[in-house]
Amino acid sequence: MMLTDEEKIQKAEEIYYRRNGIKSKEINKDKKSHSIRNLFITIIAVLAIIGYKNKDFLLSEEFKSQLKIFLNSKIDINNLWNKNTEQPEITEDEELQTENIEKQDSQEISYEVIWPYKGTITSNFGERESTDKRVTSNHTGIDIAGNMGDEFVSAIDGKVTLISEEGDLGKHIKIENEKITTVYAHCSEIYVKEGDEIKQGTAIGKIGSTGNSTGPHLHFETIKNNEYVDPLNIIENII
Repeated sequence: MMLTDEEKIQKAEEIYYRRNGIKSKEINKDKKSHSIRNLFITIIAVLAIIGYKNKDFLLSEEFKSQLKIFLNSKIDINNLWNKNTEQPEITEDEELQTENIEKQDSQEISYEVIWPYKGTITSNFGERESTDKRVTSNHTGIDIAGNMGDEFVSAIDGKVTLISEEGDLGKHIKIENEKITTVYAHCSEIYVKEGDEIKQGTAIGKIGSTGNSTGPHLHFETIKNNEYVDPLNIIENII
């Protein structure tokens, strides 16, 4: 009786395992633990027994189709792939560590900066257009409108490194720490002196219009790594 191609393949497998003295139970057990090895053994056995000399058959679509059906019935290729690419489970401790790292990153981005004065922002950071010669085209900070004589506070913990009345900033203060430098300008009065260690939220001066100014306001700058940055991008407590 003539055997079908599928029967030939199954027969080839049986002959191979019988010649090697492997029982059916052992075959199933071995396939579960050594799927990749069995895959190659089976292919070699099939080619050796049923058609090595028949090149036309080996190259035929019928043979490829039957071989694919056979292999899929013996080894779950999808599960085998998923096991090899499976990601390890994240433990509770690892999740907590990830959360702590994210919190630390968030704090680093904010630089722990608060608002020095709660008022209306009348001029933002960066390029701006103006017909007034007193208004620079590249604004290195933000302008917060306020009433003459209103107090403002230090936006950070830090050391007073400069008190000056020179230049367009008029009376101004520079306070810095290991993370960031802040500048408070156009003051009418300054409470602190160079070298003072200042706590965040401490009153350090009063709103004014000294220097190159069009009216009472606080010009506030933030500097990171010797570069001016937009205070609105790093300030912690938005109004």
